[in-house]
Amino acid sequence: MLKQMEIEEYDAEWINLIMSARKMGLTMEDIRAFLRSPFQPKKLIQNTNENDPCLSP
Repeated sequence: MLKQMEIEEYDAEWINLIMSARKMGLTMEDIRAFLRSPFQPKKLIQNTNENDPCLSP
């Protein structure tokens, strides 16, 4: 579970990111479209030994 300080830090990063985008001239709709884009990189799934066919018994 996230602690309050972690949440505030996370929120501050998002606020700074959005403010930077706005300063560059992006509209809120531009930002929303970008965040909804299907071309956003996916999170990498960390490969563990149990999922690695080369390392499984």
